[in-house]
Amino acid sequence: MIYLDNAATTPLLPSVKEFLCESLEIFGNPSSPHKLGAEAREKLEEARNRLADLLGVRPENIVFNSGATEGNNTVLRGVLGRRGNVVISAIEHKSVSACAKYLSKKGIEIREVRVNSEGLVDLDHLGDLIDGDTLLVSIMHVSNEFGTIQPVGEISKICKEKGVPFHTDAVQALGKVDLNLEEVDYATFSAHKFHAPKGVGFLYVKGELEPLILGGGQERGLRSGTENLHGILAMVKALEEIHSSFEENVRRLEGLRNSFEELVEERLPGVRIVGKKAPRSPSISTLILPQKSGWEVVSRLSEEGVFCSAGSACTSGETVPNEHLMKMGYSFEEATRMTRFSFGLMNREEEIEEAVEKLVKATLS
Repeated sequence: MIYLDNAATTPLLPSVKEFLCESLEIFGNPSSPHKLGAEAREKLEEARNRLADLLGVRPENIVFNSGATEGNNTVLRGVLGRRGNVVISAIEHKSVSACAKYLSKKGIEIREVRVNSEGLVDLDHLGDLIDGDTLLVSIMHVSNEFGTIQPVGEISKICKEKGVPFHTDAVQALGKVDLNLEEVDYATFSAHKFHAPKGVGFLYVKGELEPLILGGGQERGLRSGTENLHGILAMVKALEEIHSSFEENVRRLEGLRNSFEELVEERLPGVRIVGKKAPRSPSISTLILPQKSGWEVVSRLSEEGVFCSAGSACTSGETVPNEHLMKMGYSFEEATRMTRFSFGLMNREEEIEEAVEKLVKATLS
């Protein structure tokens, strides 16, 4: 098996898996008033403090939750009950774009910032879209589809000048690119994107926040529900390991991605690499194949034990193009031929050549 779909989810690091199993012995509810609850609460707050130290923020800025989809919904739905507009990019993750569609049905105007062929937002257009009625700007840090790194610092500057809160979906950024949370008001994260468990994540909150989930008042009333203590502990453990060798890990991922792309360009004439001229995540390589739909190639590769992702879908026998590629200026046909390969810390250099050989065979045969 060659797993190259790490942007979708990552396997647990062996040390994190071992740590997670050991942590299951801590079964108390952090909200319980007795000794077991107090012990669980101590572990929870210790994890919050360690996470805050890693990110260079205050512990009270961190709200634990189930992941970025919940976090994105929490931030965006926080504008409900007000009148105005929300600005998002044209290539946001569905947990942002679908939420934006919901807001539009509730009377909030949604404005989309243009992106270029590399997937970078048009900063001049962003500035033009923001006005006195703008309630929030939400633009992802790193594209989950193309790996493009948005100019968060420049976006932040525009938002601050306009007096508008700025949220970023930073799921693909943490542990892979430099991150400065002081530049944003809200940021969302999912643990399973950096070799930690699914179903847990956190929200960075610097501004005001209306809770999405009400109940027992956990997380200072900002996110009710018993905290996923084991997931939280494993998440912080994974992040500490990754950050302890951050530069080395980035070099390893870049090495895997670059080796993959060099071989692909050599052996698959006519292939295009999306976002190659832009700042990119070291872990994502998105291709426009010279022939065959991405969906067909991904299916063939799966049969050969290579796992990646298609940017298109097959519905009732018809291939549906990637809408974000079309917004970036690619043709309908090109947008059906997208395939994404994403690398993680469990991948090895020797897997790359075999994966490319099977990709060439699946594409040209």
